[in-house]
Amino acid sequence: RIVAMAATMPDSAFLHELCDFAEELAKAAAAEILPFWRKPIVVESKIDSERPVEESPVTIADRNAEKAMRALIEARYPTHGVIGEELGSVQE
Repeated sequence: RIVAMAATMPDSAFLHELCDFAEELAKAAAAEILPFWRKPIVVESKIDSERPVEESPVTIADRNAEKAMRALIEARYPTHGVIGEELGSVQE
């Protein structure tokens, strides 16, 4: 899960831009995840004591999807922060 945040309240045109961009992000994530669909994959167990459920599964597909989405966000909106589940946060 990745969240991109703007510093101010967006106007209608910017909201439409963000909606279109969200679709691009979904397609980029799908391109990374689908090659692993219904195939054997290593599932790692990560532990984070600050989460309500400490143990959380993660796969290479998860990490690749987040990397792909981060790259698009950072290219399109370089001043926005990214809060990522697998790769941490930048510019919060």
